[in-house]
Amino acid sequence: MRGAGPVITASVKGLEALQRRLAARGLERDVRETLAGQAEAIRAEAALGAPGQVGETIETIDVSVRDRPVFAVGTRHRAARFLEFGTRKMRARPFLWPVFRARLPRVKQELTNTLRARWAKH
Repeated sequence: MRGAGPVITASVKGLEALQRRLAARGLERDVRETLAGQAEAIRAEAALGAPGQVGETIETIDVSVRDRPVFAVGTRHRAARFLEFGTRKMRARPFLWPVFRARLPRVKQELTNTLRARWAKH
């Protein structure tokens, strides 16, 4: 998703240790599916709040590396960067970052719920 628009990513501390534990129990797919669903929810909500045609261009892309699930939400729309961050002549009208920040507790809760449910079955 390289280009003109903003992209939001997040990293998890202690991810490697967690991945080893998940792999030992065969839960990697569950984590990937949960994260993919949450990334898509962020995309949909940001698209609703984006001005003009920017919302139509917001997408979710799986940019995973090896066993590390990573999903990027963003847009290549030329105006998106200026809307999200503003310019010297225009105040910022963020549409992606506020959604990400607001949904982060839900992402964490969904991961917790998924892991608890699946962990109990293994």
